[in-house]
Amino acid sequence: MNVRVGALTRAKKGFTANGDAYLVEEISHGILICVIDGIGHGEHAERAATICVKTIREYIHSREDFTLTGLFYACDTALRDTDGVVMAAVMIKNGDDRVYFAGVGNITTRIIGREKIYPISTGGIIGYNMSRVREERYPYKSGDLILMHSDGIRSGIKEEILTQLYNQDEERIAEEIFREYSRETDDATIVVVRERVGNWSDS
Repeated sequence: MNVRVGALTRAKKGFTANGDAYLVEEISHGILICVIDGIGHGEHAERAATICVKTIREYIHSREDFTLTGLFYACDTALRDTDGVVMAAVMIKNGDDRVYFAGVGNITTRIIGREKIYPISTGGIIGYNMSRVREERYPYKSGDLILMHSDGIRSGIKEEILTQLYNQDEERIAEEIFREYSRETDDATIVVVRERVGNWSDS
């Protein structure tokens, strides 16, 4: 699977430690995309996000197949001695006409193609009071745009902006939204992913 990725992340102004993290990882049956936001700011938030990324990688590469629900529960267990994180995850499976989504907390996810789909996460904090996780399925086709961001990117990105940017390079889309909507008062992360034909690549 060939995907193109545009992604930016930075710490809150005045901090060097970034409590946000993201992951775009090839798996045995497709691609997994995650955006993670450690609760709070600074080193404690960064530690939680780092543990979460490590747990995800260990989990997905130790099994041939997995559910997003199982992944979230593994992260919840691993993060019990931290302040926790919020996270959203999207899985694109080879040859599947559906995309798989799960989320806990306030990470924004949009799936933009012929339709515009706005998956809804459940409440809670992974590692603290995570609600029951639901793995949702949505219509999907190659070329649809997956856009995910933490709450360091202001909500309410205008539809006309997304329409104007849709055919741009994924890096350009991420850069334009980050420039216009990121907040210096919080860690901020945006990830834009689009599947293309050919071998998988993250560049």
